[in-house]
Amino acid sequence: MTLAVVIPCRAGSKGIPGKNLALVAGRPLLDWTVEAALRATCVDRVLVSTDDPAVRAHVRATWPGRVGLPVRSPATASDTATTESVLLDVLGTAEAVGITEVGLVQATSPLLLAADLDGAHAMLRAGYDSVLSVVRQRRFRWGRGPDGASHADYDPAARPRRQELAGYLVENGALYLTSREALVRTGVRISGRIGLYEMPEESYTEVDHPADLTVVDALLRRREAPPAPLVAAARIRLVLTDVDGVLTDNGMTYASDGTESKTYSARDGKGFELLRLAGLRTAILTSEDGPHIRARATKLQVDAVYAGTQDKLADARELCARWGLTLDEVAFIGDDVHDVALLTAVGLAGCPADAMPAAHGIAAYHCRALGGHGAFREFADMILAKRKFP
Repeated sequence: MTLAVVIPCRAGSKGIPGKNLALVAGRPLLDWTVEAALRATCVDRVLVSTDDPAVRAHVRATWPGRVGLPVRSPATASDTATTESVLLDVLGTAEAVGITEVGLVQATSPLLLAADLDGAHAMLRAGYDSVLSVVRQRRFRWGRGPDGASHADYDPAARPRRQELAGYLVENGALYLTSREALVRTGVRISGRIGLYEMPEESYTEVDHPADLTVVDALLRRREAPPAPLVAAARIRLVLTDVDGVLTDNGMTYASDGTESKTYSARDGKGFELLRLAGLRTAILTSEDGPHIRARATKLQVDAVYAGTQDKLADARELCARWGLTLDEVAFIGDDVHDVALLTAVGLAGCPADAMPAAHGIAAYHCRALGGHGAFREFADMILAKRKFP
């Protein structure tokens, strides 16, 4: 299976002339999505489809030999041309030979990250026919009717806090994934069994008007600034992790004989190796127990395993006493209520992107990767980056 990400960049933009190369947080708008696609593990090719000579020159100069520039037919560059026509046009070029999966990424969504593409692609491979990105909106919706206004989300006599609403999912236009076969057969970017990949609410903004540039500029500058957790990361000497929901996606598989198995990420395994090579200790703390956990711990060469534990904070204190550390020198990544006490006590607390609210609210570092899909590796990389470049 081979995935190509297509980024359409039409020359004519009525809302913002020259939009694709407009500077946002010090870089051309296009650069943010191209870099996200290049960094994504799942992406095999990045193709920029454009009729703009300036964009073509910029791509050649910035990513020589790394980003394809398929010829874009004039019919797909008009004001009325559909995005699907661009995708189908690209599939007919030499740059798309051998491609079996197609990703559409909009240059107008610069808040997209490589982890978003990897997370959405994991959903596609998990059994969906297509996947699109959404954000959750928590707003009080109203409608107009013959008898006056109607409310959709709450009873005005018992108005809740907006944060208490379950919310509704809205496309943010950042990414769409499908198979080549489905795209050719249906002519549309999403079809069949559709998966929804949820991105942070701030990624709702698409760059269509000048004011949008101001918004995403501020958001990108805030995101690119060194996060506060990096200050604590420089002191870390021991990295602890939960298992279910961090090293796995919380899924369980049972064989006919009742044997339980779980899937672990090789990418996370590399994170343990990199920490070990940097001289940091690692340990697993989990309320679960079983041969698969101990086998994985052995494979990872962790320094300690507490399986079936009921008090992770006590375990961490025991490890600190054993190795002459303080809790300020400990990092822990967890995902649920049983992790809160330890997350509160350590020097650096992290959680996967899909952590439960109790853990998410305590963690200082929120991974973009999901549990079981590289969250621990992202946490480890962040720690190591700060130790290398304080």
